[in-house]
Amino acid sequence: MLKFEEYGYMMKITEKSDVYSYGIVVLEVLTGKQPIDPTIPDGLHIVDWVRQKRGGVEVLDESLRARPEPEIEEMLQTLGVALLCVTPSPDDRPTMKDVVAMMKEIKQERDECVKVFDGSSTNDQHESNRSNEEQVEGMKHSCPTSSSSNTNMKLHYSPNSSTTLK
Repeated sequence: MLKFEEYGYMMKITEKSDVYSYGIVVLEVLTGKQPIDPTIPDGLHIVDWVRQKRGGVEVLDESLRARPEPEIEEMLQTLGVALLCVTPSPDDRPTMKDVVAMMKEIKQERDECVKVFDGSSTNDQHESNRSNEEQVEGMKHSCPTSSSSNTNMKLHYSPNSSTTLK
């Protein structure tokens, strides 16, 4: 599961190698691919393939791409966290505590967005009569995590400072 360098040379398991493993598992879940997958061109490792595609929506598993836009944005943010976890240098990877904080922030932004959306739809009878598709479209424009571009999410992580998502 891990690149050979992680265990092969060091022969010890560290928190940073666990972070790497977590990142690989998240990449597998979101892409629907294995670390070394026959469907990835040129025999690339999943990490290299996702980086080559710049973490765009096209790396998400086909079944996930049909989800509403706000959920896709959340998945892309999670993909960004996974890429931080598989940074080549263990010293540059976040701690699991940082990873948990980033994941909570993604969830919190989503929850806040849903609260804003739910509050506006209960106050306006017209809003409550809209179809689900229209509601998702309205949510897309009111959520801070979503944008017209799937790649506008910015992750700011420094091993020596706190982690923020923007």
